[in-house]
Amino acid sequence: MERLNLRILTLRDSEGVFKHFSDEEIIAFHIEDLGCRWGLFDKNDNSLIGTCGFHYLRNTNDDFTAEVGFDLSKQRWGRGLMVKARLLFD
Repeated sequence: MERLNLRILTLRDSEGVFKHFSDEEIIAFHIEDLGCRWGLFDKNDNSLIGTCGFHYLRNTNDDFTAEVGFDLSKQRWGRGLMVKARLLFD
């Protein structure tokens, strides 16, 4: 992607993850969520600006399903970033 890097989150990202997930709306959404997440990082300054991955993982009769989701820090809304990220999953 032109403006974003996608990579697995590590402990070095803890400050950015804390800041991003301090948003009450994001916390409420993920309270009972199961799945895995990757970080979305701005290529200019390597700051964490969102996440994407699988959530709501469930097993029904040995049939595993999950939803693909992504979120973006409010400070980055309105810049067309999620339009491009969404295309990765469509």
